[in-house]
Amino acid sequence: MKKILSIVLVFCTIISLLILTPLQAQAANALEMSTGGSISKVTYSQNNSIEEIRIYSSSKKITKQYLIPPEGSIKNYRLGFEIENADVSKSIKFDINKGTVVQIRMANMSDPKRASVVVETTTKPVYAFSTSSDGKYIILTLGSSSSSTNDQSTPKSSSPGTTPAPTPSATQKPSTTPVPAANPGSGSNTTAANTKTSNGPLSLALSGDSCTITLKGISLTQADKGSIPRFELREKEKILQITIPGKDTRFTEGFLNGNSIIYGALVNYNTKQNSTIIRIPYNNTITYSHTVSGGNSTFVVKPGNTTVPVNNPTTPSQPVATPKPGTQPSPSPSPSTGSSITNNIKAGNGDGKTALRLIGTGIVDKYHKYRDKIIVDDTGSKGTVTFMIPINIINLGNGSININDSLVKSIDLFSTATNSFLTIHKKDANKKFEIVVGSGNNELAIVVSTGTGGSTGSKLVVIDPGHGGTDPGAVFGQYFEKVYNLDIALRCEKILKSKGVSVELTRTTDKTMSLNERVKFANDRNAYLFVSIHNNSMPAGTKGSMVLYHYTSYRGKPFAQIMLDNLVKDLGTAKIGIQGRQNTVVLRDTKMPAILAEVACMSDPADLALLNTDSFIQRAAESIANSIIQILNSGI
Repeated sequence: MKKILSIVLVFCTIISLLILTPLQAQAANALEMSTGGSISKVTYSQNNSIEEIRIYSSSKKITKQYLIPPEGSIKNYRLGFEIENADVSKSIKFDINKGTVVQIRMANMSDPKRASVVVETTTKPVYAFSTSSDGKYIILTLGSSSSSTNDQSTPKSSSPGTTPAPTPSATQKPSTTPVPAANPGSGSNTTAANTKTSNGPLSLALSGDSCTITLKGISLTQADKGSIPRFELREKEKILQITIPGKDTRFTEGFLNGNSIIYGALVNYNTKQNSTIIRIPYNNTITYSHTVSGGNSTFVVKPGNTTVPVNNPTTPSQPVATPKPGTQPSPSPSPSTGSSITNNIKAGNGDGKTALRLIGTGIVDKYHKYRDKIIVDDTGSKGTVTFMIPINIINLGNGSININDSLVKSIDLFSTATNSFLTIHKKDANKKFEIVVGSGNNELAIVVSTGTGGSTGSKLVVIDPGHGGTDPGAVFGQYFEKVYNLDIALRCEKILKSKGVSVELTRTTDKTMSLNERVKFANDRNAYLFVSIHNNSMPAGTKGSMVLYHYTSYRGKPFAQIMLDNLVKDLGTAKIGIQGRQNTVVLRDTKMPAILAEVACMSDPADLALLNTDSFIQRAAESIANSIIQILNSGI
């Protein structure tokens, strides 16, 4: 009997091996990893030259795509994209090392919530995205036989490892007057015809629902700071910003009109940053690729979600004629939103102080609510100043108007779905302009700035002593961070009030206060600036000062740099640096520019000893107060 059972067992084993062998061979090129979160798993498979990555996700919406070619010590391509409203349980590194795919990486991003995916490949990928028929997963197909390949990549080259040179657009004579693009049409995401415009090295080639942006002779790197030509995508403001250090005289200040994907390009020289800045505002979400070849940079920009209808501004099909000079501006024939320019912008009243008046129902209340979003770029000796004004305050339309009075030569108007750009060509380049409340609740005035510090009194500053009450902050023996924070803040308040600055503290005693309560305190008061005072705890060997800001804040970043430079200079502390943060509540949720100053490191014995001296605390308060005054008067 045992012999019979043994024979049966051996027979079954052989049959099992025969059955499993082809299955294992079939699965030899298939890999799978569970990820947790709303993305449950990711799989990889290969069939001849076609590779397929499946991402099992409750959300299938891809909001951004980009391709980074090899650079420096990094020898592989990196195909990146983001999945809206998706997450993984932790950061994922999925080693593949099959076909062309080396690794798949996933990480969570917030504000808004999304998952970032990077696929590292040994060759330049030809890829396509699709969704499974049952709607359970996203399919990323890599391989040349895909029927719908990536439009974001540059054209294929005979060698997969070589990035082809972009085709430059035809160069036209630069102009400071906006050059209207073809009319996109109502409710459409495509332009009526191909259009090319240029400004020095910059050219826009518009075709259908895409835009190719080329900068000849300029190699750009993705970064938010540094002394190199660079670009950054400011998702919160919906602007692609290109920064070129120094004054690049090949550019002419002004606008290039775009299409329904990007609204155009605004070129300015910023004297404070000593940089030529190109701002490219876009509609809703975009996907883009960036390549550098032969010293030229090329972006290919497409809509992020073509299924969502957008309200496109309507631009004239022919260039706008410049009206004759007069005491009151005349409207352009066709502003972008159909509203007459003269209904919401008028010339000054001839008093030599008022340059323009902005008219709109309840505009003063809107200004108080959104004024922290206004950005001012003054070009100094070049004689222009540009105001970027949120559409929530006023929509100024598109066009150019001659004013020709004692203050203003002419103005250019350029509006997007989120902002109106008003460029003033000044009669006197040395005059500075600012926006103030006009006569009544329906008028704002753009007036000559007095240039004195007296205006700081109308700008409320909220100072937030970090921690407090049951939250001590960093603790080292008998020393509590909350004590130093409050001491510095109270002294700073006294200094500012003595200099006429309007200031309030979130707490003046040792009380418990949540982060949301601090945010509400500042937002309810429509503060102009929020400064949170802290002291740091860092790894051994790190000491000194650092300042934080929200990573998409236009003004938070330069304000943080002002604060840090002064702290290091005035206190003699080491410079850790400034850092952009995504999820620091008091920086993220405040409606005004906000910075968080880490005065010194309690974790460092030398810094802690300084914090325990009255002279250091006083100098810290003076440095922060002086930084605040400098910020209020900076015009940034």
